[in-house]
Amino acid sequence: MSDFFSYGGAAAPAPAPAAAAAPRAILGELGGEDWEKFIAHTARRRHPAGALIVQAGEADAALCFIASGRVELQGPGGGRESRESRGEGEVFGLLSFLDGAPSDVTVRAGAEAPVELLRLTPEQLQQLAAWQPRIAVLLLRDLAAHVAARLRQARPGD
Repeated sequence: MSDFFSYGGAAAPAPAPAAAAAPRAILGELGGEDWEKFIAHTARRRHPAGALIVQAGEADAALCFIASGRVELQGPGGGRESRESRGEGEVFGLLSFLDGAPSDVTVRAGAEAPVELLRLTPEQLQQLAAWQPRIAVLLLRDLAAHVAARLRQARPGD
């Protein structure tokens, strides 16, 4: 029995899985005007060099975008303490933002310079969704892509 959609010839190779690709930057597709619309729904916070921003175990459901400077994250990492540094254009607080659970990590401003953050709370996301639904959908899509990438790294082969 022939298949109506079979045109003969060799079958096309299956596309390579995208799991190895790093997710794009969160809201990396936004232009200047859309960034201004997004920023209008955030709270801008400045922290001096070395300042404590989030203490592990603290409930802080804000998603933080690093507008300038660097932050140092310290927390559990597969049975040992892990340290990570993030800079301008990166985010932190993703899991607590999504589920409201206390943070697993302690976050400090980098020791060399102050840091400026754009904080988005779940309530601010609701306002963003009401006034700028396209930007809110892009944000949620990008957050989901980051969570999926983390899950794929944690469970290779799935």
